[in-house]
Parts: sequence; structure tokens; C-alpha cells
Amino acid sequence: MSLSKFYQFVTERATETQPSWTYKDCVRFHYFNPNGLYVQKKAMDARIDALVDEGKAKTGAIIAYGILNHYYTDSLMNLLHKKRVARIDYKITIDGLKRDIESAQRFITETEGAQ
Repeated sequence: MSLSKFYQFVTERATETQPSWTYKDCVRFHYFNPNGLYVQKKAMDARIDALVDEGKAKTGAIIAYGILNHYYTDSLMNLLHKKRVARIDYKITIDGLKRDIESAQRFITETEGAQ
């Protein structure tokens, strides 16, 4: 597979990362691919914004769980710009993004369930 076709596969069609990929490829997957963590985080941000707009949650939820909770999304973008991605940087960023998404999902479930 040519490099351009592989890049297109990673960023558009893949459904999950593969052990044979480099950490840079995994970062590309999570940032650009619709199945990646960046898209999931943005979806959670939009749902939290909607809860705040509807008056079901206080504005602090945006800071704690929403769009202003962007440390790991910024870290993912920084990894994207690096020539080589270290394993530890990748693991910390991905684990942090997963925790952010899970805590936002719990908050949304609790908030919607309380109404």
C-alpha cells in the first residue's frame, strides 16, 4: 500500500488502531478519523453545551467537562506536529482523553437522568 493510501486509510476508513502502526499513525487516527477520540470528545463537548444552554447544567460544566477542558486535546494536537511520537507521551494523552470522555459521559447521564 502506498503512503498516501495508507494515510487515507488511517485518517478516514480505519475503525481502530492497529499494533503494527507507529505512534504517529495512531495520533493521526485519533485526531482525524471519525472513529478517533478527538471526534468523541467534540461530541461530548457539544452535548454539554446543549445541557448548559437548556439550563439543565451550570456553566461550570463547560470548564469541568466541556470545551474548556482541553488539556488532552491540545496535547494530541501537539503530538500531531511532532516528527516522532514517544510511547509515554502517546499513552498519557490517549489515557487522559479517554478519562475526559468517560467523565463527561457520566456527567451527561447523571444530568439527563436527574431531569
